[in-house]
Amino acid sequence: MLRQVGRFGDLKVALYVGRSLWDDLGVALLLCLCTININKTISAHVAPEILLPMLGIAVSIFTSFRNSQAYSRWWEARSLWGALINHSRNWRDNLYSLLGDTEAARAITGPLLQRQVLLMWSLNNELRDRPQPYAVLALDQLSRSLGSGEVATTQALLVEQSLAVEALCREGRISEFGRMQLLRVLDELCNAIGGCEKVRNQPFPASYDAFIRVSVWVFGFLVYIRMDASHEPWGALVGYLVMAAFITAERLGAYIEAPFFGPVFALPMNRLCATITKGLLGASHPLAVPPEDERATLWT
Repeated sequence: MLRQVGRFGDLKVALYVGRSLWDDLGVALLLCLCTININKTISAHVAPEILLPMLGIAVSIFTSFRNSQAYSRWWEARSLWGALINHSRNWRDNLYSLLGDTEAARAITGPLLQRQVLLMWSLNNELRDRPQPYAVLALDQLSRSLGSGEVATTQALLVEQSLAVEALCREGRISEFGRMQLLRVLDELCNAIGGCEKVRNQPFPASYDAFIRVSVWVFGFLVYIRMDASHEPWGALVGYLVMAAFITAERLGAYIEAPFFGPVFALPMNRLCATITKGLLGASHPLAVPPEDERATLWT
């Protein structure tokens, strides 16, 4: 279930959608105004009665299929991030169960937990279409706390975690069974990270996106022409509203196709990483609180 965080969350989403649709709906309005009061004979040839129902069914099917697939991509990404949260907690719990919570054990588990948090913030930044300022700040802070002068990639961090597990087993701090337990968690983390990268790197085909968008515009305009010629004086208004509704439905599907981009419909990955930070490093950690600008985004 989706809900808004914040008192004015719904209003912010409505304003964002309105700003995003401004160009499309403005062009549609201009097109309708330029062709208003078109001759009835011409409209009958351009938009015959037998064509519109058939075209309307086809466009509705295409749009519904595209929107359902787009939401499936969004939900898959959200499910993968939910799995990353759980796997991070499993990593913490396995370390505590194998090494304990003594002062000496915390000296070993501390860097391993910090590196896991760094891994999640690194994934957060890599999945976006451009560097995210708060995520970059978090990466720099966590890297410095680990004594590293440069920010590592997610793949490099996974290798470091694997080498650390091997060192613990070689030094006799964990048994072979404990090593397998930790490697199992790393395998699950790697699978979830790969799933996120698949969603990010395999968008909808551009040709399919263009086909649906053109189909929606053609159908909407033909409906407008038919309504304007057949139902005066309010037919033009009703036709434009129908055209705007189809354009809006098609665009809403496009907005959620990329679950890691966009200020409103994208996943709140800073909030998700803050949740992981809180669970592994404690509520007092500076990165355990999400930034203010993400407290009114879509949440689940």
